[in-house]
Amino acid sequence: MSHKREISRQADYPFRVEIQTRWSDNDMFGHLNNVVYQRFFEHIVVKFLTGPCGLDLMSAPVITFAAESSCRFLKPLSYPTPVVAGIRIDHMGRTSARYGLALFEDGCDEAAAEGHWIHVFVDRASQRPVPIPDAVRAVFEAHRRMP
Repeated sequence: MSHKREISRQADYPFRVEIQTRWSDNDMFGHLNNVVYQRFFEHIVVKFLTGPCGLDLMSAPVITFAAESSCRFLKPLSYPTPVVAGIRIDHMGRTSARYGLALFEDGCDEAAAEGHWIHVFVDRASQRPVPIPDAVRAVFEAHRRMP
């Protein structure tokens, strides 16, 4: 049986930022090193949390811990072409959320990489899980994946 994979497009990710690649991001094959993809995922997550969500990651009483991450490489990216990173909320629980993430070559609508992160919200002092703050939850709702 053949399973056709749905192609992720930029419009599937309501929050996007452009990231300029650097010469040092390339590996010996002329592609972005696999570690760079995860750094770009981290970049979009931080921009989303500190931007639309309004979290001060350095001093907020509630912070996030990464519980899981993945990346599926679909086509190579390389310097000097900029990358567009996108994020959406794929699932939201009481204390955690799963972000859908994608990287796109600048000017291309189809994802070059797809992945996810799961963040658990924790109390900074106790480092124990706590409910996602209401203000953050409202932003997450506005960025939920559409079926």
